[in-house]
Amino acid sequence: MTKKELSINIKWDEFEMGTCRLFVETLGQYIPTLFFQDHKPKPTVSNTMLQAVNDILAMDMQEFDRLVEILNAKEYKIKEIHIDQDNDVFEGVYSEVIVSTGSDIQSSVVVKDGKFMFVNDGTYFDTLEVSKKETKVKSITKADKEKLVTMMMSSE
Repeated sequence: MTKKELSINIKWDEFEMGTCRLFVETLGQYIPTLFFQDHKPKPTVSNTMLQAVNDILAMDMQEFDRLVEILNAKEYKIKEIHIDQDNDVFEGVYSEVIVSTGSDIQSSVVVKDGKFMFVNDGTYFDTLEVSKKETKVKSITKADKEKLVTMMMSSE
């Protein structure tokens, strides 16, 4: 997917969030995708954020099957994808896939460079090494991000 194709489909709001639905061909379904970006100088998708999208779109079924191992659950449903510009400062390309494994159980699985890594317990991103390519990216706080996501999910 190109930056232009992605930009046409994203709707940006006043909370520095963009939303769109990405068609993941391997799964044969659309997945809601949230982009967290600082809107400076205007809402846009960074090259790293675009790469995160393309990494997920390029995953084969074998990679999605690994979620069963990571989640230790036989069945799961991908609810949405989160791509945060704050992660651009880390070595590698990161995103998170929000997965439901039961009626009220949701987990965030970290994706790095197109591979599912592990369930994010909230501490992992704090321990990553910051890349030398960019050291300042500011976005909404994690607490505000969680409130917005909760609010959006409750309105479905």
